[in-house]
Amino acid sequence: MASNLQSFLTTLMIFLVVAQTSARPSPNADMLNKLKSIFKVGQGIMVYNIGVSSEGLEDDEIVCAERRAGKSYCKEVENYIEATRLDKIDPEQFAKFKEYFKDDLEQTQMVATRMDVGDSKTKIIYPEGAESEDSKWLLVVQDEQHKQGVLIEECENVDSASEENSTLPVEHISKCKQNFSYRKLVVLVNGEMKEKMVKLPSNCECY
Repeated sequence: MASNLQSFLTTLMIFLVVAQTSARPSPNADMLNKLKSIFKVGQGIMVYNIGVSSEGLEDDEIVCAERRAGKSYCKEVENYIEATRLDKIDPEQFAKFKEYFKDDLEQTQMVATRMDVGDSKTKIIYPEGAESEDSKWLLVVQDEQHKQGVLIEECENVDSASEENSTLPVEHISKCKQNFSYRKLVVLVNGEMKEKMVKLPSNCECY
């Protein structure tokens, strides 16, 4: 196993050297910077994986199952801990935004008294990523001591016929549309906490 890994690293190093010295066009600056953020070359043929750069994840690097499915938030962002480094942030920043670190409990009680919609689900989530007003993706501040619990209502089957009406004629079949609203959460921007409006599912409208 160790010999296979050493062979792979040796091949990778040779490839990088050839790419820089051959007559072919050299990689652009962005590509070289991205490689440097992933690998660090020491003496001899040694390559060290140093993980995510200290600047955090870029907009297009905030990935999760929900975003791939077309949703406006991420429950769990890949490499979230390494990207945010919340353990390195000044505690005074957390204290400054302490009013945000709570669950939407008062709204949860209201939802418990309303009539359930068969094609929707209401729940509290703790998003690690979310889409902003200008369609950029941001890292939302979440850790064990500082959680931002937000109440959302999502359609189970967006733009598809309700199961209970599936046997009815087409003109009598109801469909559901997901509605969204913007709310302010604490996010990370260049390593600092800021308040930003993010897009979250608000209610499911069936018609």
